[in-house]
Amino acid sequence: MRDLRSAFTGSAILLIALVLTGCGSARYQVNIGNGNPRYSVQEVEVSADDKRLNTFPVIAPSKVAAAKPRGGDLPEALVLNWVDAEGNPHTDQVPIAGTVREDFRGQLVVEITEENTLTLTQVESAGKELSTLPWALPEAWEGSVILPGME
Repeated sequence: MRDLRSAFTGSAILLIALVLTGCGSARYQVNIGNGNPRYSVQEVEVSADDKRLNTFPVIAPSKVAAAKPRGGDLPEALVLNWVDAEGNPHTDQVPIAGTVREDFRGQLVVEITEENTLTLTQVESAGKELSTLPWALPEAWEGSVILPGME
């Protein structure tokens, strides 16, 4: 009887943990891009549903910083705080609810533009699981002919 009770307790704890973590599979990843080709943005903080997701001390010009993949429901909105190259603080938000499908699985790329506004791009995963590689986005080196030793 004791073994049956401990097995049931262990199974119940595992089931609760899976439900609370979204069954253990990530659904989306938030990436923050700096759309300015010349200047960095600093002190970037990303929040969703009044919870801080991540902070990035600096995002270099034309680069993207990625937060950890997340499970569960999509947030209502993503709120960003950042400081531009001139030292001016900014706060803005991107609505997710009503903009992104509820069953979306992939990357939510929020870009801070040169004008210090935000744009949202949805990058669908290639398969059933979350793909953290941006398969649909071209990389800077694509299309160039560069072989080792050639300069």
